[in-house]
Amino acid sequence: MPSEREPGVPVVSRSAQAAATRQQIVATAQRLFAGRGYQATSLQAIADEMGLTKAAVYYHFRTKAQILQASLDPAVEEMAVLLDELAGMPSRQERLDAYAVGWVDFLVRNRELGTMLLHDPEIRAASIYAENDRRRRRILRVLFGNSPTPSERMAYVMCVWMLEGLGELSDLPDDDLRATLLPTARGLLAVPGSAGSAGSAESDEA
Repeated sequence: MPSEREPGVPVVSRSAQAAATRQQIVATAQRLFAGRGYQATSLQAIADEMGLTKAAVYYHFRTKAQILQASLDPAVEEMAVLLDELAGMPSRQERLDAYAVGWVDFLVRNRELGTMLLHDPEIRAASIYAENDRRRRRILRVLFGNSPTPSERMAYVMCVWMLEGLGELSDLPDDDLRATLLPTARGLLAVPGSAGSAGSAESDEA
């Protein structure tokens, strides 16, 4: 006999419940990774923090490395979406400014990742911070064209390093953090000598 439920209470499917639990595991693990470090955080510690059994966590993630990857995947996807948007902009200056704004928004949304990176070399090695060469070359091409100068390449690297520096500004609320980071990003991307040559790179292939 089907169980009765209160009128107006939506039925939550098992798949939706599983997805919600999986997301809670990832969020809990991120918090513990940032506070204790990746090495010191076990599957059991994550389960205990959530009031679950280790088997319940293991049902969703067989290893701690899988949880770490699941916590980093959205950040990687977010940057891929930003790159696609930038690639459709014909103006070099428009692309640079949109990247500065998008990158700073990314940093503010993922500020806990900066704390994790600062204290944990294993997370550094697995994260977007340790990006692959193909992604790096695409970002440089989208921002600066097919032949970025050494100064342009260094400007991009310095922007990436802002992620690690987030731990230094952990006391700032989101709005203040954004207001602090945006002029820094824009300043880094205002590469010496680039303003005069911007017109010649208006429609570089992305």
